[in-house]
Amino acid sequence: MCQDRVMKLLIFGFIAGFLLQECHASPHPASSSLSKERRGGTTAEEDDYNYDDEDEPSKELGTNDVNGADLNTMLLTKNHTVETEINDTVTLPCRVTNPQNNTIVMWFKTTTLLYVRDNKHSKDPRLSLGSDYSLTIQNVNVEDDSIYKCIVYPVNKSAYITLKVRGPPYNVMITHGNNDHTNRNLVIQQRDRKFIIHCRASGFPTPLISWSFRGKHLDENHAKQTGINIRKEFLEIHDVKPHHAGDYECLAQNGIGEPVSAAVNVQIKSRVVLIGPSEDDSSASPPDDKEAMPSIAKHIDYLNTAIGDTAELVCLYHSDPTAIKIQWFRGDEPLHDSAKFTISRDHHNHHMRTRLTVKDVEQKDLVTYVCKITNNLGEAMAKTTLGLLPGAAHLANFSYSDGLLHTIWRVRSVQPLSDLQILYKGENTKYTTIDATISEQNKEENGDFWNIKRSIRLPEGEWFITARAKNTEGWAYTETVPLQFQIPGEVSLENRAPGGSSGASIRQVSSASLAVLVLLAVLRRMH
Repeated sequence: MCQDRVMKLLIFGFIAGFLLQECHASPHPASSSLSKERRGGTTAEEDDYNYDDEDEPSKELGTNDVNGADLNTMLLTKNHTVETEINDTVTLPCRVTNPQNNTIVMWFKTTTLLYVRDNKHSKDPRLSLGSDYSLTIQNVNVEDDSIYKCIVYPVNKSAYITLKVRGPPYNVMITHGNNDHTNRNLVIQQRDRKFIIHCRASGFPTPLISWSFRGKHLDENHAKQTGINIRKEFLEIHDVKPHHAGDYECLAQNGIGEPVSAAVNVQIKSRVVLIGPSEDDSSASPPDDKEAMPSIAKHIDYLNTAIGDTAELVCLYHSDPTAIKIQWFRGDEPLHDSAKFTISRDHHNHHMRTRLTVKDVEQKDLVTYVCKITNNLGEAMAKTTLGLLPGAAHLANFSYSDGLLHTIWRVRSVQPLSDLQILYKGENTKYTTIDATISEQNKEENGDFWNIKRSIRLPEGEWFITARAKNTEGWAYTETVPLQFQIPGEVSLENRAPGGSSGASIRQVSSASLAVLVLLAVLRRMH
């Protein structure tokens, strides 16, 4: 019954449009000339147009002969993907052969109407419609990354064009439930036992997500030791403990531009049992729900230095109530301000910070240091080891083209680097090792960091890659945590969704909605 009504509405619209054009053909020469231009010079009376290009697709006859439409009107554009760059101008085709006076071409961006014939429904000044029905977008930006639809009536044919805009990751955020907690505090009750945070990022190519906790990359071993489960863009904790408090950071990178990060500070609230007045004593004040044991937000596990240099160790922390004691230890030895050591405290962004400066580093100073924060509800500690070996090799950037994975690794080493080994493997293979070429040109001018480039030829599939560095003192203790890569293959249109995500399907515009739009487009010509 609904379909019958829709069909009647369509027929009424097309008949009304046809009669209107016949009655007002002479008062509207502009419309006639435009139709002639779009038909490549064919006038309305030349209805014996022959289409005989053998290289073009076979004719798909329309099922509607409403208003005497020529059954040879065809949409030749097929579903396909167009890639472009930010700030470029791109044209999306909608090739129609033998259009008639009653031919209606409509453009949609997902479900948003852009054009009906020459009538522009979008307020975006960058959009324009060509005489061949093509849609042009100037000064492309990441928001244009979407699925566009060209529909031709009355033959009722459509084509989907997926526009992919290559650019760095954007809209990187960390959510808990449906709430955005990016660069904010997230309070978790320990009695809740479990929580999940999600790192969302848009961009093409699809960004790779990695996680760190308190400044240390979360590899499989570290995550397992801390009771954290990483599932790509999801971070889960199934048994919440006080030591899970701190800064969680997700890093999104896709090989274009600089990586983009988002962070959230997680505070674990445990139940406090008051000792003193009985439970029925109304004078007893319940603890402030915002108060908790201190937590270490961020620190570094290992810091490279050199004999004779000055080293600075940092602890970022949260404490509410205010910390009553902030201490640094070298092994078990408590440290105090002296000619050798300086302890300071200040604020850094939304954290409180304590720093230990070690002057004129000696061999005996190459040990593990502990920062300890104490308040009325408990204490928190973090360890940093000072050494001469290079720091971990971090993947600073990457890109993929022509079968090659291009990587840039960043390593901290005061001493000259001599080697960088890159290890990679497939899902069911053993690690393969390759070396990267290193020279003094790889070192940053004003710092102790080295940036080393290396390309690896990898076919389509899932890969794991890691690296380790060597300086004049030896190899780093461990290689960097393996990062998981999905080398791209052909992107399926059906699985492509706007914003660089996959697995989502585009919603279809209902036939009833299209019928109403078509009728409105025809009636609009009366004015």
